[in-house]
Amino acid sequence: MRARADVTDVNLHYFLRPDHHDAGRIWAATSAIVEPDTAFDDRRRWLFDRIESLHDSGARTICALDARTGHMRGFVTVHPETKRLHQIVVAPEALGSGLASILLTQARDVAPARMEVVVNVNNARALRFFEREGFVRRSDADSGDVLLEWRA
Repeated sequence: MRARADVTDVNLHYFLRPDHHDAGRIWAATSAIVEPDTAFDDRRRWLFDRIESLHDSGARTICALDARTGHMRGFVTVHPETKRLHQIVVAPEALGSGLASILLTQARDVAPARMEVVVNVNNARALRFFEREGFVRRSDADSGDVLLEWRA
């Protein structure tokens, strides 16, 4: 797979075990933007275990690598049966590049008719992104999460 994000060339591939390190690094860095008081570096093991568990149940993760350097720029994890988008992460240096839209397009290939995502209410950037991409708010949970849904 090959795609273009603004001016940044990326290569797309399904998640491989060696991707764990880069995925954890960018997940921690991007998550810290939204919740700077949380030690996300200490939670990387949780992310690894979560992705493995999701893969065991049939989910797919697609990674975007910088075509020039080979470094991971982002990834998306979606489950084709539950239609749940579990993670969409773009490295801080790639925010605003269009890469999230490319990853979401890949997720829609996995779950083409419908998809839902839960977003922390404090993540205004993510909420704006999903609403711009056609997701509709379905509920605001007491936990501080917002359920959004997209239908083809």
